[in-house]
Amino acid sequence: MASATIECDVCNEKFDSGNHKPLGLTCGHTFCFSCIKRLCNVPETKNCPKCRKPISQDADQLPVIFALIPTNEKSRPSAVGSPTEALCPQHQKALDYLCVDCMESVCFTCSRGTHAMHKIEMIDDLLQDNENVNDVWAKIRPTLQKKLDSVSSVVTLSDELSDVIEDIIKMKPYFDGWKDLLLVQKVSTEQDLQAWDASVTSHDGNKRLDCKEILCRLKLNFSDNGKLPEIKALLDAAAKTSASLELQTCEVMPTGKPWIITSSEEGERAVASLSNNIKPSRLVVLSTHTRPIPGLGELLSRLAAHHTGKISLLPLDYFWRPTGQSDGGLETIVHKLRGGLQGALYCSPYMAARTGIARDYNIRLGRPADVTWMAKLGGCAITNVCCAKGVPNNVGTTLKDGGVEVTRWHFPDLKDHDVDWLSHILSSYSDNRHQSVELVLPRARLTCEGIRQMFQKIPNIRVLYHEPDAAHLLTAARRSFNPAADCIELSTTNILQWI
Repeated sequence: MASATIECDVCNEKFDSGNHKPLGLTCGHTFCFSCIKRLCNVPETKNCPKCRKPISQDADQLPVIFALIPTNEKSRPSAVGSPTEALCPQHQKALDYLCVDCMESVCFTCSRGTHAMHKIEMIDDLLQDNENVNDVWAKIRPTLQKKLDSVSSVVTLSDELSDVIEDIIKMKPYFDGWKDLLLVQKVSTEQDLQAWDASVTSHDGNKRLDCKEILCRLKLNFSDNGKLPEIKALLDAAAKTSASLELQTCEVMPTGKPWIITSSEEGERAVASLSNNIKPSRLVVLSTHTRPIPGLGELLSRLAAHHTGKISLLPLDYFWRPTGQSDGGLETIVHKLRGGLQGALYCSPYMAARTGIARDYNIRLGRPADVTWMAKLGGCAITNVCCAKGVPNNVGTTLKDGGVEVTRWHFPDLKDHDVDWLSHILSSYSDNRHQSVELVLPRARLTCEGIRQMFQKIPNIRVLYHEPDAAHLLTAARRSFNPAADCIELSTTNILQWI
């Protein structure tokens, strides 16, 4: 049986009696409720993260290992003399997995996030004599060889750059002489300018002669230094070599694999890779309220300029933004680039009605006037509709009367006093209490009472996407009022199912 710990090996959170209570799997390994719940939500990941044995029960049915719940919150001391294990620089979790597509070590969160669509293997599995991972093992040596070749190439470029720098240093005396010449011309020109201004009011008989001398010196002269072209050639060579050095050291994305861009750094890698004719099988840009991408519009424009295929865009931080907050012109950029974009785009009802292509967009309602524009869309299917606060509760009736089919409803920043508003919108849209509803609550601020009222007033909730912190509250309320509802934690893996 696995050794007992007081921390979950997946999320590194200490076990407690709440959302991180320790649950025992039939294989003998123990993880927290939150992680097992997340694994069970996706059939492909319903396996023990350590031994890969199937998880045969839901998280709610697994036994709680009360002996692992600590009586205090003191940190567990590390073993004296034990080696320090490398951690993920982004999530500070153990690098227990290998992304086969990218050939890099990743943590559990990365494997379910940025690398969600890549082939992932447990490093422990690679160390076993397992025929299923022999092909992965065989790929590691070429990757190491490729790294060696790249490092060797960079060393060669560095040597070349060093030689160029030495040549430039040798040219410094000539450059200094040229600079002294420029300083002399500067002083002389300042004197000529003063003399020219003085000659305007002067009645001196030598005025004509003085002016002719100034005019003879009017032309700027840089040709007195014969070494200047050579210096310029050396500087150009240094710039070219340093650019090659930067290109060699820049990480690139895997060719022919899906790319999921969730940060500015990954966006820069994607742009650099596309510039070098490295193409993905699919390009997805995901920006959420917990991990927004600064300058998303500019990044999209740069990606579209280099990418010949379609870009799937999920600008959820803009889609879920608070009422009254500007989108910074992203909608205009999306409309401009719509020929190169697909899936999960968003716009206002005004833009959708004006262009007549509502099917290609997901609609965000942020003000009463948006409801009027929704009525002009006519019968169409919209995958996602976001209702920000301030939208009147007759929007459900408007969409229903207009024949607009909505797959998923988003309600950001929902609080207890908003439940009646939410209920009125959904009940007026649904034909009956048996018509299922998909609901997304990215920043729900509901208490236990608010959640209870929501399930009572909207009994036809079939799927509820929620923030991770609300998992234990929603699970308890669902058991009491709507056992059939499927509560799914908002994660990169689950969000990608929308496109």
